[in-house]
Parts: sequence; structure tokens; C-alpha cells
Amino acid sequence: MWLELNLIKKGLVSIDQALEAVGRQQAGRIPLGRLAIQQQKMSMPQVFAVLREQADDLRPFGQIAIDLGFLTNEDLQELLLLQTKQERPVTEILVEMHCVSGEDIEAERLMLRQQMTKRSEIFDREESLC
Repeated sequence: MWLELNLIKKGLVSIDQALEAVGRQQAGRIPLGRLAIQQQKMSMPQVFAVLREQADDLRPFGQIAIDLGFLTNEDLQELLLLQTKQERPVTEILVEMHCVSGEDIEAERLMLRQQMTKRSEIFDREESLC
């Protein structure tokens, strides 16, 4: 997310473009119930039971699945991590939308890495002085 914020700060993409890209990313997200079935954490009837409950409830799918005893907290964390890993990067979507070039993104990514390395070195030096 630091990279995306930096692209906005530098004026390479607008806030509206970034929000559109995030929306597209979320629209492409694999539903948690589908992942739970694929990972054999829940059965199809269990997923449908959660969806029925969710129709009248504002709680997220994962919380309902835990409350009904279908998932543990650890299962939910594992599924959410898997869901996140399978998402397309927002930067890739911004390039696809022709908002910014891949070269600009790579240049910004390199600059951020250098800044983080420099900050880490400064922190390490200050810590060694204590």
C-alpha cells in the first residue's frame, strides 16, 4: 500500500484512479466460502448455512462461520491470507487501466526500497548508540 500511496502523492495516479483499481481488485477477490471449500475447511452445506445466516446478519462470513463452529480463528486467518495472496496487485491493475506505466511503478518501487533501507540503517546506528 505504501507504493500506491506514493504514486498518489507524486501525482502519478489520482485518488479516484487508485480507488477504482482497489474496487477492481476487490471485485476479483475469490469469495471466502469458495476458498474454504477448496481448502477443505468447510463443506458446501456449511457454506450455504453461513450464507443463509448472513442474509439477515451484518457480520462477515468468517465471523459467522466461527460462531457456527465451522471454522476456527486459525482457519479464518489462513483463508484470509490465502485470499490476499491470490489478489491481483493494485499496481498491476493501474497499469492495465493505463493510469501509470510499469516502468514508473518499478522506479517508485526501487526508490521506496532505497528509502526503507536508509531508514533501517539509521535506526540500526541509533540503536547501537544506546
